[in-house]
Amino acid sequence: MAEMQIVAKALNDFGDDWHWVILHDAEPRGDRRFHASHVDTICGILLDEGGVVVTLHDTGAPDQPNCPRCLSGRMDPALRLALEEVLERAEAVPVTVRPR
Repeated sequence: MAEMQIVAKALNDFGDDWHWVILHDAEPRGDRRFHASHVDTICGILLDEGGVVVTLHDTGAPDQPNCPRCLSGRMDPALRLALEEVLERAEAVPVTVRPR
């Protein structure tokens, strides 16, 4: 089984950014279809962790991504998830603004 790296977007999840997407343990399953044990990005976005069949579509992707985090290096998906949880909790805390 091989690791497959492509430049891609996933629906509306990434806005305008193109990412390095990694298909882990990729096995061909027909024309442009692959089974992967999990799929994530170099910058740490976990797209699927339970084994998935991915169909590749020609979306006019560039040769290189434009995501600054993908270009600068890999972040552990578990760390990214923990950071997102902390940020969500922080956003839920009410902020009190006191005049000077």
